[in-house]
Amino acid sequence: MFDTEGMGLPEELINRLAPLTLATDRVLPVPDVLSPLFPWGGIQRGWSVGVGGAGAWSLAFAIWAEALGAEGWVAVIGVPDLGLAAAAEFGVRLDRVVLVQTPPAGQWSTVVSSALDAFDVVAVAPTAQVSPRDARRLSARAREREAVLFHLDGGRTWPSALDLTLHTRVEETLGWAGLGRGHGHLQRRGVSIDAVGRRTGHPRSLGVLLPDVRGCLAAVPVQGSFRESPVLVASAASP
Repeated sequence: MFDTEGMGLPEELINRLAPLTLATDRVLPVPDVLSPLFPWGGIQRGWSVGVGGAGAWSLAFAIWAEALGAEGWVAVIGVPDLGLAAAAEFGVRLDRVVLVQTPPAGQWSTVVSSALDAFDVVAVAPTAQVSPRDARRLSARAREREAVLFHLDGGRTWPSALDLTLHTRVEETLGWAGLGRGHGHLQRRGVSIDAVGRRTGHPRSLGVLLPDVRGCLAAVPVQGSFRESPVLVASAASP
């Protein structure tokens, strides 16, 4: 690396020679077991990401815990029944979570836009359909501020496809485990996660335990694998 300032170069040229931010430098980490579902192995800052299906909020909590770490912040707007105890069990730092009451309908996009200015992740579950104009404005704001707009409703109220949507479904060959005949208790649940979106390329699928016996997200053990391998499966088929 050389010192451009000491060479007496014009400021315009110095700016053009400045190092560019690599895509991998703008990626928030996710749990290792989920990384095959994400381009670059994590969540790209500026993206809109959705979760839906069985156990979707548990999946969101597991992702937030890893993505935010000890320093990140998340704002949750208009989701009074979030389940903070469950979030804490998945490792989310509750002192880094800010809950915002549901804004009036005419102010929803303004509140979300303001939150994107200040938080790493902004989670929403709109009660009404978002207009195409507001969606374009908020998507642009997220990219500009390098924040992640996280849709807890799977993007149902968004007028266009998200950058990445994760949809969970209970895997029939594993499902819930732990119950016997008249005894026992639920210990773990196997789910498949399907990843689709504008930025994913081919649809991707992955099998995980959500939760495992510890109440956490985990890989499926080999002896309890699904019909197919619990690792990444890429397909060119439509979602």
